[in-house]
Amino acid sequence: MRLIKMTGGLGNQMFIYAMYLKMKTEFPNVRIDLSDMVHYHVHQGYEMNRVFDLPRTEFCINRTLKKVMEFLFFKTILERKQSGSLLPYTKRYVWPWIYFKGFYQSERYFAEVADDVRKTFVFDVRKAGARTIRVMDEMRADPAAVSLHVRRGDYVSEKHWKSLGCICQRAYYLNAMSALEKRVSHPHYYVFSEDLDWVKDNLPLADADFVDWNRGEDSWQDMMLMSHCRHHIICNSTFSWWGAWLNPSPDKIVVAPAKWARDRDSRTIAPEDWILIE
Repeated sequence: MRLIKMTGGLGNQMFIYAMYLKMKTEFPNVRIDLSDMVHYHVHQGYEMNRVFDLPRTEFCINRTLKKVMEFLFFKTILERKQSGSLLPYTKRYVWPWIYFKGFYQSERYFAEVADDVRKTFVFDVRKAGARTIRVMDEMRADPAAVSLHVRRGDYVSEKHWKSLGCICQRAYYLNAMSALEKRVSHPHYYVFSEDLDWVKDNLPLADADFVDWNRGEDSWQDMMLMSHCRHHIICNSTFSWWGAWLNPSPDKIVVAPAKWARDRDSRTIAPEDWILIE
């Protein structure tokens, strides 16, 4: 049995699930482990089944029992110790019980099954609100629609700052907007943020709509809306990463920060055709 630990908010859950889809092509007995998510109360908990109507095939047992099993029986593979190598995940071990822990924040972990990932991560529009549907239709008809994601909120808290050590500030967004506006005439920005007051005070947005109604369990609708824009300015957030990646257009322009975290740049995270801005 191979287990992949599930953790994090929606964006990270999607990276882990995408890795799971890749692993499943080689190891049919691989499972997502939700044992710890039962006690995970950050963000909206486990969202994959609710947002994408995925079949419930996960592994979940008492957390204490699972930790005992993990300690006694499983060989644990930690992503942070693999230096980006995929070998530990595709290797066939003699020992049958393998436990994988990581976030897999890169397209390289699922590039071979990218089409399957897109087919899996299809939002159920029937669950979206009327206002979201109306704006989505406007985006589809707007050739200059640009999603702009500003994440502050938990990113500026001491807890997250210690682990992330990096946040996209005014200078990044001004540079990103400049780079995009050289390529897109008269962009119409759709702004997503939990701190829209900061956006309005700091960014010169002449033509912008502010998406401020999707909160709590409806937050996924912001990612769906992002994916329907023509172009994107993202921050160092897996949420807007997926909003941009799920846009299937080969002509899309995606601007991303060159620095993803204190000790990590974005070259391994961003696809090769995305524009990286300091």
